[in-house]
Amino acid sequence: MPERAAAESGLIVVELSAEHELEADHVDAVVDVKASSFFTGNAAFANAKEVAALVRLMEDLGVPATAFTLQSVQAETQEGLLTRSSSALYTVRIRLVDMGRVGDVLAALSGLKQATLRELRWGYTHEPEARQDWLEALARESVKKARRVAAGLGVTLAGLHRFCERTWESQAFGARGGGYGGGNEDVMPMAPSGGYSVKRTAAPGFPVSHRKKVHVMATAEFQSRPAPES
Repeated sequence: MPERAAAESGLIVVELSAEHELEADHVDAVVDVKASSFFTGNAAFANAKEVAALVRLMEDLGVPATAFTLQSVQAETQEGLLTRSSSALYTVRIRLVDMGRVGDVLAALSGLKQATLRELRWGYTHEPEARQDWLEALARESVKKARRVAAGLGVTLAGLHRFCERTWESQAFGARGGGYGGGNEDVMPMAPSGGYSVKRTAAPGFPVSHRKKVHVMATAEFQSRPAPES
């Protein structure tokens, strides 16, 4: 835990930092499915045959029906007419919580001709709680450090003057993409503007788990006063 302390204008300033690692506990696979019929809402999962095929394939791998969310539907019309026989592009989100099956799911997606994996959204459910714990640990250590500095200077602490903290992430472990969803998710885009299927990305070494480093820094300023004479 790197640290720095200084005394200036009656203030004792303590800076501490720490580095932690987080492992994703779920991932959202966002998949585009080209279908030959148009439906809206949950009806798409049962009646659009290409979307239904995706659901059946995932259920065979142990992915429950509750893991699927229809994010959008884009209908393709001819001469301005929208009918059930109009083709459509469905965007489906699949939440995977069994991280041990991610590789199997991605491999299975590669066998669906009409499916294109757009992106993977790695999620960290307990990240907010973990960040709070890390910050509290730095705050407690700041007080201990300030007391040691005060003892060395022959003064006593008179109270906290100011406290601030900063956190940032480093994309280690070969991760691509940036933060998503307020900082507790990372996005790995899979389909650029031209689009391509998961078959082209499911090569040997394709990441099926995700870890990131989170850096936490705290700066505390304490007022000091001369120690009482003995």
